[in-house]
Amino acid sequence: MAAASRLVSFAEKIIKPNRATPLSLGRYNLSINDQIMVPFYLSIAAFYPNPSKTPEQVSNILQNSLSKVLSSYYPFAGTLRDNTFVDCNDRGAKFMNVRYDCPMSEIANLPDTGPEYLPFAKGIHDSLLLGDEDLLVVQLSHFNCGGLAIGTSISHKIADGCTTSNFISDWASIARDDEEANIIPSPQMIGSSIFPPSTNLPSTDIYTNTIVNVPIENIKRRYLFSNSKLEMLKSQVTSETGLQNPSRVDVLSALIYKCAVTAARAQANSFKPSMLTLAVNLRPILDPPVATRAIGNMVSFIKVETTSVDEITIARVVRELRKAKDEFKKEDHVNANKLVALHSENLPISNEFETYRSHSMCNFPLNNLDFGWGKPNKVTIPLIGVGFCFFLLDSPSGDGIEAIVAVPETYVTQFENNKELLQFATPMN
Repeated sequence: MAAASRLVSFAEKIIKPNRATPLSLGRYNLSINDQIMVPFYLSIAAFYPNPSKTPEQVSNILQNSLSKVLSSYYPFAGTLRDNTFVDCNDRGAKFMNVRYDCPMSEIANLPDTGPEYLPFAKGIHDSLLLGDEDLLVVQLSHFNCGGLAIGTSISHKIADGCTTSNFISDWASIARDDEEANIIPSPQMIGSSIFPPSTNLPSTDIYTNTIVNVPIENIKRRYLFSNSKLEMLKSQVTSETGLQNPSRVDVLSALIYKCAVTAARAQANSFKPSMLTLAVNLRPILDPPVATRAIGNMVSFIKVETTSVDEITIARVVRELRKAKDEFKKEDHVNANKLVALHSENLPISNEFETYRSHSMCNFPLNNLDFGWGKPNKVTIPLIGVGFCFFLLDSPSGDGIEAIVAVPETYVTQFENNKELLQFATPMN
């Protein structure tokens, strides 16, 4: 059944903050980290199989609580101006109410995030933010089985993964405990004071155009890596490197990276220098550390370059990731010039390296998003088609990590049949 034929009804409205933003808070300055961010949406969808409310009740609860949380996150209801600041004009957030004539399982279990992927507003998950409006877009999707999905998309110009997680969690808390008067989110608007904005930045048009025009058709795959398998992988790395307690994200990123590079090499029958990039949350690294409540983009990147075949080992990649993190904490990697340089190095504008991108949302409370009808049975994040990339999420059961992997179609068969991958992974689609 085509996506269009599944649509039963569609309604759209603008949700404004329930309290007017004071004139003194009317301008929210972007930090340099916000300014250099490519303008796409960060999106998350949570699926709920058996809500205890009627569709009308769910919609009313979400709209009312969204209005309340926007009073604290008032920049999200504003308008971006000249890649310099957000005009906190209370324009509002877009809220869409959609009904589909299909069961939720048919959508929640789709392997791909292409046109058939319906929990997000049309065009949100597979394109860049082309205008300066609609910094926040929400879609409530109802399915004929009674299940529902809440899809939230926030412009990356004003939010990173930590900010997005905090916002949705605060929204859920207000929706769930609306009677509690003391539930008032307290996001900190301090990004521009830590990373002052710049008036002399290189244009990001080349980055945007490159991402939009990447001629690579991706196939999405989802895998579960159980805690027991991750412990096996960590033990293997420790025995080969001597590193104590390597992180789950590092060892899993290294495994997926190795399997991807191996698949690409097999398909091309040759090796091309490759690079793994890993997004790093700067909040705990800064001196002094910044609270997790600080909104905006407080991320940078570490990278591991692989220039020869013998460097494609999990142990070596994990060792280099640990080394890069340690150096990150020692050196001045958070000043403005360094941030711009690191960001530029990790955008797809060079043919020198094949770039593989790892993003983690592990240890964020996404599986606890209870709006008043229980926790979701599944959370997912769409991937933008920029070659090989993957998102890591805690599994809803708590037993391990789910990896959503975007693989170029040219070597997806080699990747998904990799014996080392299947030694640790359970395919989910």
